[in-house]
Amino acid sequence: MIVNAASILLSQLNQYIRQQDDSPMGTEDAAVWGNIAQLDNPEIGADLENQLVLSLVNVEEEGALKNRRAAVREPSGEVLYFSPPIHLNLYLLFTANYRNYETALRRLTQVMTFFQGKRKFTLANSPGANADLTPTAEISLTLDLLSLSFEQVNHLWGSLGGKQLPFAAYRGRLVELHDHRILEAGGEIREIEVTGRGAL
Repeated sequence: MIVNAASILLSQLNQYIRQQDDSPMGTEDAAVWGNIAQLDNPEIGADLENQLVLSLVNVEEEGALKNRRAAVREPSGEVLYFSPPIHLNLYLLFTANYRNYETALRRLTQVMTFFQGKRKFTLANSPGANADLTPTAEISLTLDLLSLSFEQVNHLWGSLGGKQLPFAAYRGRLVELHDHRILEAGGEIREIEVTGRGAL
């Protein structure tokens, strides 16, 4: 589901950039997946040159939605129990990796302008995002721009092992992961019987 959610973001962002640049539909995508920490790797770094690079830098579970038990009632009356889904916050880094600094800043501005205009992404509001995704897939991702302190920026780029490039960091809420393995099954509770002595 993480890949599906990110694919929607990249597809929608690339459509927006093409419109802003007045580029034809067949134009190569400006925004791509990539691990920005591997820019020094000759094989990977060459593919990320002069690109807007989307990197996943952290994953966090949304604790407020953790303690729900999932159950489905079948038409037969049987109740199936599952583990509750995991809701994730994705920390996404959009890095403008361009030789020309002006181009890098222009791409970064396009990213922030796009997500200012559209913060929530679902299959329903992202037509043509990914033809491989089924309409029943549950994808809902809301992006919030993160304002990092100088210290946080220093730690971030220090952990990525590279020199700082123009970037924007976002938190994407909430990606749902759900393994539909059945933990147990049982009948529906229709009545409750109370036994024991009455009050004295």
